[in-house]
Amino acid sequence: MAIQFSQFNNAPPTETGGFFADLEQPSEAIGGNPLGGQIPARGAITPPLVQSPSPWEVRTFGDAQRGEGGRPPWVIQDLLLAQTATLVSAQPHAMKSLSWLAACIEAVGFHKVWEHFDAPGVEKALFIETEDPPWLVEARIRGIAKGLRIGADNRLPGFHYVCPGPFDLVAEEKELRGLLEKHGPHFAVISTLQNLLNGRSWLKQEEMQPVNAAILRLSRAYCPIVLITHSPWDKTQRRAAGTVTQTANFITTMHYEKVQNRKTGETLAHVLVDTKAGAVEGDFHLKLTTDGDKAVPETVRGITYGGVGWSKGIGKAAVLAAIDDDPEGSPQEIAERSGFGERYVQRIMKERKSHGRK
Repeated sequence: MAIQFSQFNNAPPTETGGFFADLEQPSEAIGGNPLGGQIPARGAITPPLVQSPSPWEVRTFGDAQRGEGGRPPWVIQDLLLAQTATLVSAQPHAMKSLSWLAACIEAVGFHKVWEHFDAPGVEKALFIETEDPPWLVEARIRGIAKGLRIGADNRLPGFHYVCPGPFDLVAEEKELRGLLEKHGPHFAVISTLQNLLNGRSWLKQEEMQPVNAAILRLSRAYCPIVLITHSPWDKTQRRAAGTVTQTANFITTMHYEKVQNRKTGETLAHVLVDTKAGAVEGDFHLKLTTDGDKAVPETVRGITYGGVGWSKGIGKAAVLAAIDDDPEGSPQEIAERSGFGERYVQRIMKERKSHGRK
């Protein structure tokens, strides 16, 4: 299978390139940085990692001691570590793919993700979409570019995307290796896991092992990978769908829970991060920014960090949404589903009942 890459190009359409020109077009600088001042200088991702000539090299206690005091090699602070993969889970349409598409664009252009998490060494990023068609991805890119104030006469030479549709990751690992080696992204995003399985069951460890092994090999050999997947319909299970060993393969995991603020109309996602390296921020929320009709993909303007924990005032909305999903649920079950305390849930249920709603 021949996978063709596209490069972001927000210039006016031409006869040959259109809005999304060929990968080999010359690079141009970015302008209009909304995050303040000049675009940060490019720099190597720090701290540097010592690459062993062989994965089977045996090391000593002294080798470990010489690394004392070193900080974890974050490519994106608290979200993505060098030589690893991050697993992002959520139910469908919960902003996971959209947020990481925005992250790719913003990390390359401004060395930030969601206007908050530092990505100081990122110059190149690759977004691989296996579900959505190119026209939808491109509409979102144009909308995000407007939100980031990337002008029509500027390009983002380090950002690339590809929409190959479903493919067998195990069978086509060699081709993917060739693309990563040729284009050298500092991180890559793959959306989504189920389209890489080619009939394998994600409930069977023996069938998933080759898939997870391929992701780990690629992340160590070329660049860290963000792998997007789905979570069970049962909202009490805040994890990736599949066996327990699915999550065990990833040093960092993220779980999104989408919530609509009924009063303001805002769309938010509550995000929980769990990492073996110890993140500073492991519980925060993201906000979706749009401009115009939300039914039109190009009206999206970006994803921004909203703060620690749940958005203020969103707790009641989350509990009410959980009750709508499970009208017969007990306070304990609603508390587990919504992520809030049982006593708080009981109060909301009492208020709901006093207003004549079951």
